[in-house]
Amino acid sequence: MFREYFEDWEVRPEYSKEFISLWKGWLGKENYHKLDEVTENEWARFNELLRRLAEVFVLEVVNCEKQSLERVSDIESVLSTCEESMNKESSEFTTLVIPDLECVISEEWDYTYIIWHKNNGAVEALAPYIKAAGLEHFHD
Repeated sequence: MFREYFEDWEVRPEYSKEFISLWKGWLGKENYHKLDEVTENEWARFNELLRRLAEVFVLEVVNCEKQSLERVSDIESVLSTCEESMNKESSEFTTLVIPDLECVISEEWDYTYIIWHKNNGAVEALAPYIKAAGLEHFHD
């Protein structure tokens, strides 16, 4: 299953990106200060999103080192506090697969997650959960 989504430890190149953020688009240099103003409650929206998704979809956590996917039985086991998240190295970011939607959701820098999808309706299926968590989504 790992190889269906990943090649050389990266999401396969045929996947498109949709960004999940606190904002409706990229901040731009004039608004970078907003990154320093994010509260713990705003940051917690990402955990809320993952909790909501876990209620509806099977989630699998990605282990790139072992090149494996492991079903998430307790979403709390993969969530991070705001402080933990701010101190992570990029190799420690959470990456999940939603097999039913054939997509990957990866934690990234600067209060952003990425939905890696095949333009097969995954973004549309996830949009109500993103909105319910108080987040935005957009693409380049």
